[in-house]
Amino acid sequence: MNQLNSFTSSSEHRTPLSIAMRMAAWIAIGLLTIDVTINLVFSYPLDPKITSPSQLRAYFEYGRSVEAKLRRMTRQDRFQTAPITLAGWYEPLEVVEKPASSDNPIVTFYGMSHAVRLAEAVRRVSNQFNVRIVAAPGATANWAYGAYLRDRGGGKSRAAVLAFMAANLPMIGTMSPMTWNIDAPIPYTADRFYVENANLRVIHPPYTSFEEYVDTFYHPSRFAAALDFFAKNDSMYNHFIMETNALDHSSLFRLVRRAYGQRFLRNMRKHSIDQSGFQPESEQIVVSRMIVHEFTMDARRHGMIPVIFLVNNLGYSDHLFQALKPALTADKVQYVSSHSIVSPSNPRGYLPDSHFTDEVDNELARALLKLIGES
Repeated sequence: MNQLNSFTSSSEHRTPLSIAMRMAAWIAIGLLTIDVTINLVFSYPLDPKITSPSQLRAYFEYGRSVEAKLRRMTRQDRFQTAPITLAGWYEPLEVVEKPASSDNPIVTFYGMSHAVRLAEAVRRVSNQFNVRIVAAPGATANWAYGAYLRDRGGGKSRAAVLAFMAANLPMIGTMSPMTWNIDAPIPYTADRFYVENANLRVIHPPYTSFEEYVDTFYHPSRFAAALDFFAKNDSMYNHFIMETNALDHSSLFRLVRRAYGQRFLRNMRKHSIDQSGFQPESEQIVVSRMIVHEFTMDARRHGMIPVIFLVNNLGYSDHLFQALKPALTADKVQYVSSHSIVSPSNPRGYLPDSHFTDEVDNELARALLKLIGES
């Protein structure tokens, strides 16, 4: 009887609030246990040269802050740093030359991997031209134009080809793929262009070489100043995604940050493109059209044939071509638009990694060579 009274008395003292607090405590302990277990079992390799971890290790790493990812990737020694941290820098500008004959005229390509593949296709289908390639992983058109201004065809090119791509055109207001390629950031930087009073104005990044980057990165006050510079000038800079804090150590929080980051980027893209296409009055299109104009005029002044290469990615229709058509027409500039070779709704013309098939690249190369031959 006494035991029954004791049990009843104890139960009566368990208020709804105390029960809720106990449940919350057990949930917190469970989540902490899961968090610690994930960090132990699926920890990401510390060696920056390991570039292909397991899918689960990569999955739980995606939501880490960009700054923390750069810290894992970056070493001051070029031979110890992650290979991707060495790519894409303006200084020195990496130029790949692939001559077919010393007497051939030269065509220089500026852009992303699609431009590189087009250059390779030119070599496959013809031996009439030597190719020069100035490229960066995932390069946006502002990076490509900044590279062109520093190179101008090496002072010896017959033609200069500047690439635009539909998938990354919304990022033309950024200064580095570390702000928008948040799952796998790359630290190289790019010029930022604005249109003011019908003129193109440029803001240069705070560092433009690997050496300047690591020197800045390993001095906290300098790197903080650089991040502040990006925050003011990069259209997709986000403090929550970029900057590190103690919660980087939580695997569950990293999942939350990654979901937030994906939503943030989707919302930012909506400023320039929707289901109907690119918005003509958006800053991204206004800047793109002005880059087309300035590139065309400058190339002609330096005795080169300017050519615009438009990459219409799978699922993007011909939106890029339609958005830039007024600039192409106004300046009577030569262009190759992929939608005229392969439909952006036909997956058979594309590889799984988003590039065109070799057959499509060959057709694009033939179209380019015809344009140059007729100019």
